[in-house]
Amino acid sequence: MTVIRIDPQQLQAEGLINADMTRLLEARALTESRFGLFVNLSLIMGALAVAAGAIALVPDATTGLLLALLAIAAAELTRRFAPDASLKVLSAGLALMGVLGLAGWVGWQYEDTAETTLPALLITLLLGAGAVWFRSAFLMVLSVLAFGAVFGTGTGYWHACYGLFVEQPIMTIAVFGALAAGLYALRSQISETWKHLAGIAARTAFFLVNFAFWVGSLWGDDLGPDYRYAEGNDWEAWRAATPHVPETVFSIGWPVLLVAIMARSRNGGFLSVTATVFLAIHAYTQYFETFGAHPWTLLVGGIVLVGLAVGAAKLMQQPKQA
Repeated sequence: MTVIRIDPQQLQAEGLINADMTRLLEARALTESRFGLFVNLSLIMGALAVAAGAIALVPDATTGLLLALLAIAAAELTRRFAPDASLKVLSAGLALMGVLGLAGWVGWQYEDTAETTLPALLITLLLGAGAVWFRSAFLMVLSVLAFGAVFGTGTGYWHACYGLFVEQPIMTIAVFGALAAGLYALRSQISETWKHLAGIAARTAFFLVNFAFWVGSLWGDDLGPDYRYAEGNDWEAWRAATPHVPETVFSIGWPVLLVAIMARSRNGGFLSVTATVFLAIHAYTQYFETFGAHPWTLLVGGIVLVGLAVGAAKLMQQPKQA
């Protein structure tokens, strides 16, 4: 819902509306948003506290499942019987709690198995369905990211260190590149209600494409079964039998794609800005991977960056296609 701030008294004083319209606008004014936000957040925190207490008292998967279903039901009831903005934050919070709770329950069922593809697909479908039903952009982002896990994409955390891994860069680029292109094309054919969600999904897919290129530009890609570190496995034999796509393919193909996107996208738009950012990341990474951090490489690199910045500024001043 779009909120527009106006001053009915000022409009009446300027002769743009009459006294009856002024009274009507004042009667239909929304309640104070700060108070409503406090109420919504208090209710969400209360619901979280109740859920945490219930799980602590009965720590099993069934408790989590029941709480998730209750949260989804409460979110739906709130959305249907309080459709105005007063409880919008509460409804969104309950929906998020419920859908994520269901996703966690699915993951819990596969906790002791080596199977990863099926739970990732189930969680993707679950998050996607929740995103569509509750019109949630955040759940849509999580749905696309969960789909990336099907192809071995994910993140990790170690002491004071975050990690990003993409096990199949070529497959990730192909799948999410097609997904992003298809969703961007679909946006022009669907209503405004769904256009926003399609755009969010397309942008998230575009991020995954760039992450896959980034990983591929450093390690390349192996076209075959992953090597498993186990007793008796011969790494040399696996290496000799597995085709390898060198990192050079990604290092050259990635900037070519980014420059093409920048040339065809709107100045200041998401695609243009994101392509510029990842082009800078790629240049930074490859520069130090190739030349290292020495005084003369820093000097030359600084001069090159200044030249690129001047050229990019002139390029961005030219009109681009939408």
